[in-house]
Amino acid sequence: MSRKKTLLTIMGAVVIMAVFTACGEEETIPEQSESAVETEDSSGVEDADAGNADESAAESESTELDEDADVGTGDTEADEDAGEDTEVESDTPDLSGRANADTGEGEVVILEEGDIAPDFTAQLSGGGSFKLSDYDDKTVIINFWASWCGPCVGEMPAFEMLKDDNIEDLEIVCINCMEDQGTVDQFVSENGYTFNIGYDEDGRIETYYPTEGIPYTLVVKKGVISSIFVGAMDADYQYKEYKNAIGE
Repeated sequence: MSRKKTLLTIMGAVVIMAVFTACGEEETIPEQSESAVETEDSSGVEDADAGNADESAAESESTELDEDADVGTGDTEADEDAGEDTEVESDTPDLSGRANADTGEGEVVILEEGDIAPDFTAQLSGGGSFKLSDYDDKTVIINFWASWCGPCVGEMPAFEMLKDDNIEDLEIVCINCMEDQGTVDQFVSENGYTFNIGYDEDGRIETYYPTEGIPYTLVVKKGVISSIFVGAMDADYQYKEYKNAIGE
């Protein structure tokens, strides 16, 4: 019995040691887990810091691109301003070297839209004179007519209506074709016209405005011919035509 009891005591001791050993191993596992968690947390912080650094770099690059874009926009605006200046200059017609009926200078040609209107000076019925180049900053209607021309006489009231409209920057001059001053003055007096009617007894002006027939009417804007009319309908019709041609 004593021996058996001894064996049991020994076996019990072994069991107790095994239990203590197992508990020690279980306590060690949580310590390793906490260390692993700390390592993972540290790695996560480093990744976040790296991500923040990447975002800062991206923002810096974006700012630089925006600054470059602003600089580019400034250059473009400057180029556009320069282009506008060029367009303004190109819109101003070069009137140098234009034909001149007063001096006989320049070639006599059949005029077309886009040509520079030859300069001339006409003495006016009722006194005074009209020089075309004095009105190069305006729109001028030039009409060639004669008292023996039915369509010429028929459209004359259209010019009086246009004058009565008081259109800004519009001048009207009707040049009589080679009739004497007495005939022209009598016609003006009988009809009571108040717009400019000029003499061309020797055909000097008419020579620089050759035409196949009269009435012959030109709309001149800033020295350049923009519209040409040969012949005429009644006064009301021509009034509308001329008003449309001058942009009113």
